[in-house]
Amino acid sequence: MVSRGGRSKGCTNCRRRKVKCDEARPSCHRCKKLGISCDGPKDHTWIHQNEPRQSQSPPKDLIVTTSPQVELSLAAFEEDICLAYTRKNLLRGGPVELACNMISLPENVSILDTNPALDLLRNAILSLSVTFFGKQHCQDRITAKGYCQYGEVLRHLNTALGDPTRQVSNETILTALTCMLLEIFLPTGPTNFLKHQRGIEALMALRGPPTESVGDTAIIFRGLRIVSIIGALADGRASIYSKEEWKNAPVVSTGELGELHNKMFAILAECTLLISDSDAVLKSHMGKECYQPLLNRVDRTFADLNALYHEWKLINDAQLQIIDQLSPLAKELGIANHLSATAYMLYHTVHLCILRIKDSLVPSPSNMQLRNAAATNIAVCLELKEYEKRQGVAESNTIGFVATKVAWQALGGFRSPEGRRLAHVVRSAVNGVYRSTWGQLGSGDISFFLSPNPFAQFGSAAPATLVTRLEADRANHMHLIPPEPEVINIGFKDASPTA
Repeated sequence: MVSRGGRSKGCTNCRRRKVKCDEARPSCHRCKKLGISCDGPKDHTWIHQNEPRQSQSPPKDLIVTTSPQVELSLAAFEEDICLAYTRKNLLRGGPVELACNMISLPENVSILDTNPALDLLRNAILSLSVTFFGKQHCQDRITAKGYCQYGEVLRHLNTALGDPTRQVSNETILTALTCMLLEIFLPTGPTNFLKHQRGIEALMALRGPPTESVGDTAIIFRGLRIVSIIGALADGRASIYSKEEWKNAPVVSTGELGELHNKMFAILAECTLLISDSDAVLKSHMGKECYQPLLNRVDRTFADLNALYHEWKLINDAQLQIIDQLSPLAKELGIANHLSATAYMLYHTVHLCILRIKDSLVPSPSNMQLRNAAATNIAVCLELKEYEKRQGVAESNTIGFVATKVAWQALGGFRSPEGRRLAHVVRSAVNGVYRSTWGQLGSGDISFFLSPNPFAQFGSAAPATLVTRLEADRANHMHLIPPEPEVINIGFKDASPTA
């Protein structure tokens, strides 16, 4: 049996125009009238319904071979992986997170080739991210790649600093800040971060103090303020923020604890000026009767700090009331969370600085008791911050680093039991983030605390009658630190990359 024909036999043009084709050969009359080329009508196609169909399935004895799946290499995504990891674990909040956002915005990615300042900032962020990822995962190849990228960034940064149109731009300052963070957390030398800090402060002086408390520039200068004060403390000189025009510069407001941090950093900036002035007085070899004006300034500074302790206590107690579930360590310490612990660490860091200034002018054995108590409280706060999984922002990481370092040097390092205990806490609690930094800890890192034990001249005993709030805290929490820790020498370490 033969079925009917298939589709229309008209030419292609008529079928496209959906008109009746006369199917004339070789060209239809419609196409001739329009003067267009015609491919003519189609041939008839006959379909035999009773013709048996052939099976489309392959024979059973056919051997089917499959090619192996193509595996995508992660090498193409290596830098993206490193950047994502570093942003999560090290660069949360602050000006460097702002820098990460700047290089990731779609509208900025498309202009990297034509914007050398932004491209340099991107390379700086990547060098920090790749090096940090490699160090954290013990990947020597990745670490070496990061340090090589860092070398290229330094070379191009020198070029940018010689260009008047780029030397004080946000991108250039953020690039220098990123390089300093690399030297803080992944140092290539014991004091290299100070070189970057001095350069950043020179750029700040050229640009002048900020004029607004909101926006990208305000966020950048909030981070630069911390960098300037910490760098000046490490260098034993007055910070640019101890000058009147910088003291009065607006700062970013970040809630109650953020305001408390700002006030404490203002006092710490004043401490850098007191350090510089006390050094000048001591070098002048004037009589002790000339010390009194400076001692009065030190006492006023401590009174300002003490008022902030009571302010922190009110904030911390209020947070303890509203938090449903406290970690066991937070309950024992009476500290609400890692943010409150950061403020507490900062308070004791400033207190240690004031104690050291005062003792350099009027030595007293009672200072050792106060010093040990403050440093011990820093240690237990470090434990809490790690227990809380270090959910703080980048500023919190920086405060934790400098507070612990100041405390360890003030305790006399491995020369005192407290210093050895703090070293053990660092080794067990910091989870690797500060280890490279601590590995570069040298006797001259923080010049103000250069003396291995400034209280050794008074012996190991302190007056039993001196009982302060700090000493009471120390007595309450000393059992939290292991009495016989495993001592790991964190005095020096070769941090040069290996191939």
